[in-house]
Amino acid sequence: MLGLAVVMCLLLCGCSKKAQQDIKKTGTGEGIVISTVVARTGDIQDKIRLIGTVFPWQQVNIYSKASGKLSKYLVEEGSEVKADGVIAYVDRDEPGFDFSPSPVKSSMAGIVVKRYLDAGAMVSPASQSVGMGTAIVAIGDIKQLKVTVNVVEQDIGRVKEGQPAEITVEAFPDEIFTGKVYNISPVADPASHACKVEIMVNNPAGRIKPGVTAGVNIIVGTHNNVVIIPRETLLRKMNDTLVYAIAGGQVARRVVKTGYDDGKNLEITDGLKSGEIIAASDFNVLQDGLKVQTGN
Repeated sequence: MLGLAVVMCLLLCGCSKKAQQDIKKTGTGEGIVISTVVARTGDIQDKIRLIGTVFPWQQVNIYSKASGKLSKYLVEEGSEVKADGVIAYVDRDEPGFDFSPSPVKSSMAGIVVKRYLDAGAMVSPASQSVGMGTAIVAIGDIKQLKVTVNVVEQDIGRVKEGQPAEITVEAFPDEIFTGKVYNISPVADPASHACKVEIMVNNPAGRIKPGVTAGVNIIVGTHNNVVIIPRETLLRKMNDTLVYAIAGGQVARRVVKTGYDDGKNLEITDGLKSGEIIAASDFNVLQDGLKVQTGN
């Protein structure tokens, strides 16, 4: 009987220790365990985040000077051509005459973006009449690209020529390509009230392909030595923007004012100081005065 009593005592003591450990994790007694971050001082950029489309810097359609049958190509899509380089031949179609094949030459240096026809197709030369002429290929300059975006009315006043921009594409998800704003449309679209903005991007190795969709961040301003927090630690409740500050093991609801937003971090202009600890998890249960333990 004595041995059984000892065993029961040990079991109860073990259960008591486990219960104490669980109390720390579940939030009764000494408080729940939450993740936290420290508000820091740093630099932050104000970014307008947009989606755009990539185009060659310059693109032209190439036509034959003679009518006839497209006899053969000398280039493939993606081939690099020089200005005045021959890209195809056309057999001239004039009964009673025997002509040598007519060369079709590129009017610019660049890359063959598209071949419009198959060999054997009939072609006609370009003329001043709209809609006349058969385009044979499109030649584009892709060593530089332009990314077009539509900037809404409330943001267009912050966009200026020469501002830097960050470009991302799905083919290289972990890489940021740099560009700059080089053209802003002087008129807005009457339906959307947005203005077209063009961004120049260097592409010397041809890694970014025209026609793809790109993520664009236009950097419209920078603030230095300001209070910064991660975006996910800011909450919006009713008409307030707030964080949960942690001091002395207790939660304090803190209404704050925000400034620049770079997509990952936020500038705090009022209500929080650099070095203060704020909650980064369990927002659904946090409230003023709640006891907490800080974890990783």
